[in-house]
Amino acid sequence: MSKKQGKYSKSNPEREMRAEPEKNNVAVDFPLQPFSTNIALTFQKPNKELLPKTFFVIISGGEKREKDYFRIISNRDKFKRIKIEFIADPNKLSPKGMFEIALLRKAHYISSQDENTENPDKIFLVSDVDLFLQELLEIKPKCEEEQLHLIISNSCFEVWLYYAHRSTVPNYTVPDKTETISHKFKEWLHHAIKGGINPLSDVFRIHQNIINAKNNYRENENGIPELFSTNMFELAEELLPLVEAELNKLIEENRNKEIEFRKKKK
Repeated sequence: MSKKQGKYSKSNPEREMRAEPEKNNVAVDFPLQPFSTNIALTFQKPNKELLPKTFFVIISGGEKREKDYFRIISNRDKFKRIKIEFIADPNKLSPKGMFEIALLRKAHYISSQDENTENPDKIFLVSDVDLFLQELLEIKPKCEEEQLHLIISNSCFEVWLYYAHRSTVPNYTVPDKTETISHKFKEWLHHAIKGGINPLSDVFRIHQNIINAKNNYRENENGIPELFSTNMFELAEELLPLVEAELNKLIEENRNKEIEFRKKKK
């Protein structure tokens, strides 16, 4: 068993979220004001000097949670330094299907003669382990050969969202039947996380999310994340420098709106 070491070390004192000391390995919530998923309409656009510099293609094995997670930062009017093309083909949600899409998209960008077509800086495949372990083992070396970045959550993407709120491995009793692990874990989250997880707003917790997921990351001898591990922090580390300033502005705007709302209620 090995623990993968990352290189993320960025710290922002203005956003640092501190946890209460953990006793008996009990996971605790990080204090963070709730943020509305309705983005403030008065958000000021970044300077034109900060126009998009990075283009990511994200091919996902999930259509709902994953798409919602990237929804806010995919808004090109507000996030000028990043362009995201999110692809989730309902007919190709398995790792093999995603790999096929990735090869097609890569070939399209390479062969395109359209001067307006941008070549992606990186192509990511975001997959759950769930019941796809053998397929992941098959495509993993192929992804490395094709310079495609394989992001795996074990057992499901909700493991990444869990670490947006907690700093320790889930205290979750794993079912005997492998095929029920993801479903039961998602049910457990509703009770374990006060208010539940919300991919739309959990992106605001990306800084602490990276730290928690990385600290609890384990992978087996085949390079597959072990249960309750995810290397989504690798994708998040690539995104953070490109979206952090804009996320901070949205957080501050929503906080001010909440303060004004409470004043009016008095």
